[in-house]
Amino acid sequence: MKPSLKNGVAPGYLRKRDAATYLGIAPRTLQEWAAKRIVPAIRVSHKIILFRVAALDDAMLRLETKAREGAQ
Repeated sequence: MKPSLKNGVAPGYLRKRDAATYLGIAPRTLQEWAAKRIVPAIRVSHKIILFRVAALDDAMLRLETKAREGAQ
């Protein structure tokens, strides 16, 4: 049985623009974060990059923790 696809993407995954909106950042920033491996990404093709929602949440928690540690 195939998983149901929303906008051609499996549940729990977002394309770059949707992932950037989810995080409240610009798509270019998300692309830079993926290149620096701040957030994990799955490159499906030259133009399509997918982000797992749970991995985005984990990455934001790590960044939040680093920001708190730097503020002390």
